[in-house]
Amino acid sequence: MSLYAFELGRKKDLCFAELIAVLGKEQLVERNLDTAIFDLKIPNYQGLQDRLGGIVKIIKIWSDLPLEDSRPNKLEKHIKPHLEEIFADHKGKINFAVSTLSFKNPKEINIKQILNFSKLILKSLGLNSRFVNKNFENTKPSTIYKARVLEKGIDINIIKGNDKLFIGETVAIQEIDAYSKRDYDKPWRDAKVGMLPPKLAQIMINLAGTNTKTIYDPFCGTGSVLIEGSLMNKDVVGSDIDPRMTDYSEKNLQWTVQEFQTKNIHRIFTKDARFLIKEDLPERIDAVITEGYLSEPVSRLPAPEIRQKVFRELANLHFNWLTAVNRITPKTCKIVMCLAGFRKNNDKYHPEYELLPRFNELVEETGYKVVSSYIYDRPDQIVVREIKVLEKMN
Repeated sequence: MSLYAFELGRKKDLCFAELIAVLGKEQLVERNLDTAIFDLKIPNYQGLQDRLGGIVKIIKIWSDLPLEDSRPNKLEKHIKPHLEEIFADHKGKINFAVSTLSFKNPKEINIKQILNFSKLILKSLGLNSRFVNKNFENTKPSTIYKARVLEKGIDINIIKGNDKLFIGETVAIQEIDAYSKRDYDKPWRDAKVGMLPPKLAQIMINLAGTNTKTIYDPFCGTGSVLIEGSLMNKDVVGSDIDPRMTDYSEKNLQWTVQEFQTKNIHRIFTKDARFLIKEDLPERIDAVITEGYLSEPVSRLPAPEIRQKVFRELANLHFNWLTAVNRITPKTCKIVMCLAGFRKNNDKYHPEYELLPRFNELVEETGYKVVSSYIYDRPDQIVVREIKVLEKMN
């Protein structure tokens, strides 16, 4: 067992919830500002990373020290022997980075001095090197990925924990090109019906738990949930009221089989989700994962009466399809779904939202209860996603 830090993505609480759903709480050591630290045995670093839509990178921790020892000379004593060990017999040019996490004030760590010190150590080993940090500042994970730092060198991480500092190296990082391929290269897309990001689809699937063999999306659209489920080796079932969407989903899943050699079973059919019957789902469904309708795309906040009209229509839709699904799925079948809401301001730190009112009461009338809720939004978008995890009531 070793300590590993998982860097949480932009929506920290949502990403942490995904991590707990996959790894459990038993080995959790601590959660801090940017990371969650676990005591684990990980046989395949990148394999685990690729399963986690909300995790930016996985860091293997090799030292810890008191919080007050954040001065460069204290940190250098832990970094020097590690660099000397892993690069003792190395040949070729080294790309490296220094990343700091969970520091409210990034200037608490003198990154410039750590970078220059690390470069000197590598030079003493007879190695040419360059660091990818720009202007001696903290570097983005996307820069580390594009510079192939993990293949060509090392990303050193200094993490401010709750009561100590942790030092480690990145062992797996989010492969942004793979997500881009699934998002933009699939043959059939339609911006008018919304485009669930692959990372978010992964997160939602994971929130349902790790024991889901077959998942169902009753509003499958162009198949984002189904694609991600297939890549996670789950059997997938999808339906949509629009035959054009089910055709898109089928073609996108065929593309997934060709591009990624997926082996799971998939089935697509056309049906209004409000009128589902048991014969529509001969498979045992372990979880329902869906985005559903989010309202028309808008460039500015709609008038109050328009927002209320949207909410009334969505409330009616959700009541009816949840009632139908409850009747034909097992008692253990969870639902992870997106609800439409509206962002009312552009304040990055104190956003205001208008969300579907009294949804928890509506859910109880259909035989479910809300067990967790998260917001997924972007400052430049008016329509936001409220992610709900539902379980059947006893």
